[in-house]
Amino acid sequence: MRVLILGDRFAESARRTALTQLLAQLDSARIQAVVTALRAEQDDLVDQALRARRPIALRAAWRLLKLLKRLNIELIHVVELEAALTGILAARHADLPLSITCERVPLAQGKPRRRYLWHKVQWQFLGRMAQRILVPSELVRRDLHLLAKVPLARISVVYPAYPFQAAIGVNREALGLAEGKYIALILPRDYDAGYLQAIDVLERLRKRGLDAHLMVIGDGATFQALRKATEHLALPIRWFPNRAELPELLAACDVVLDCTEREDLPDGVIAAMLAGKPIVAPRQSGITEVLEPNVSALLVMPADLSDMALQVSRVLQYDSLAERLGRSANKRAIERFTPQAHARAMTEFFETAIYSLR
Repeated sequence: MRVLILGDRFAESARRTALTQLLAQLDSARIQAVVTALRAEQDDLVDQALRARRPIALRAAWRLLKLLKRLNIELIHVVELEAALTGILAARHADLPLSITCERVPLAQGKPRRRYLWHKVQWQFLGRMAQRILVPSELVRRDLHLLAKVPLARISVVYPAYPFQAAIGVNREALGLAEGKYIALILPRDYDAGYLQAIDVLERLRKRGLDAHLMVIGDGATFQALRKATEHLALPIRWFPNRAELPELLAACDVVLDCTEREDLPDGVIAAMLAGKPIVAPRQSGITEVLEPNVSALLVMPADLSDMALQVSRVLQYDSLAERLGRSANKRAIERFTPQAHARAMTEFFETAIYSLR
């Protein structure tokens, strides 16, 4: 089956990397993919260039139609919304199924109303035009359904591949870590005040007599807020702003604590799962989608700092519990977030989308 993957400029390095990785893992006996750009030139990723000057260009749509016929394409899959209208025109004229990637859904909270309404109308239109919409999580699937009333049956979840290679045989002394129990706090790139709760959790653990230390990993606004909040506190906290050290730091820690206030699946949780580390996190959408309470993680009610500290202390004191949680989390991560798992899921998605018009 031949799939045309349509984008605009393919300017984002993360998207290029993810797409390159997917193409390398796809089973060519089942899916042959052709990457086509609306306004970018051919390169090591882009196979075909439509040479458009604007996102909406009739000449580019005409070139795309000829390309579809010449290559015997059976599905158009749009990965950048700037190319969606061109993809829609070509798919309808050629009587081909169309699928579109939706990476995130803007919600009404905290958004200018005009922008929110624009996104709502946009996805209502795209939802009617596409046979399938691809989303990265059940949370986005739910939000898209609520925003644009796209039927859930036409929204497919495929978890993205997470670029993480676990480190083995890490020496704590080489990282400058003293003896004790280490709690890793992996910060998001955007500000999230929930991670400030880790200070309270660390204080509670120290009062219980545990030799607990906090490893803060990441940079950005949350990192700076944590440093400011703790500058007058005599707490054992190590700061690691370089995210490139994440595999070694995870290998050296005893437990990963997540304190997000958002309904989301933090990258830090995925990294901890792939590293096979026990996790303590809030019980909320996004996290509960991939972690099973008391099986692959210990989950607490959001902002329940007393229970959060209690669950962290359980992991630090009982090695068998920590090993069981880490093993289960790692198994679930391998089933969802590796490049191989992502390629298998994308192959099934493409085949389902192709058969939707047959």
